[in-house]
Amino acid sequence: MRLFLLGIILIAATFTKAQEGISSLGKRQELYQDNSSAEEQKIDSMVKLLKSHQVTNIGGIPFGISHEKALKLLKNKYGEPEYIQTTTIAFNNIKYAGYDFDSVYFLFQSDGINSYFNTCIFVIKTKTRKEAIETQEILYQTLSEKYYLSKSETENGFSIYAGGISPLWDGNWHSFNFDDEFLCALHTDIIKYDESVADYTSDKYAVRLIYGPYNYIKEEF
Repeated sequence: MRLFLLGIILIAATFTKAQEGISSLGKRQELYQDNSSAEEQKIDSMVKLLKSHQVTNIGGIPFGISHEKALKLLKNKYGEPEYIQTTTIAFNNIKYAGYDFDSVYFLFQSDGINSYFNTCIFVIKTKTRKEAIETQEILYQTLSEKYYLSKSETENGFSIYAGGISPLWDGNWHSFNFDDEFLCALHTDIIKYDESVADYTSDKYAVRLIYGPYNYIKEEF
């Protein structure tokens, strides 16, 4: 599902020449240099705004950091994890930003040699659909104070809120592209557990806050 984000930002950014099919880095740099001072100021304001919505870390744990370094920082912050794998570090019953999360998953991407922290998933379990929706709305209110969030709906009628700028963006205007590589850096959703899981735990739904995944490894044919 493709979520179209930052409409307000794009409309407000009136650097029309910059979006007239110019794709190469060199041409973008030339365009910036040829713009008037007023246009340059608009572009600089745009970059500043985008940076203010960029996700760089979670609780001081930078995205892109190695599994080894992240584990050390996480242990200092939260104590011993519930379990550790080469691609996952998981905690239960974590309090973060004023919210009580039932579980938090720190996920890693590996190229066989190096590892990169590229996804974080916060989970709040609920017993009813109503409770799940209310919990997500409260979470949305908090996130919307920092990020522009767009809304879409799933086939089962739940909402998805998404926004933010990916940590993969290097902060330069000429390298930014308005597609899914940099947009949708975080989103919230609601999932319904299978009946077998719900019967075992008595929790039927889960509200998730998901950062990533961010693709630090570029694999091409």
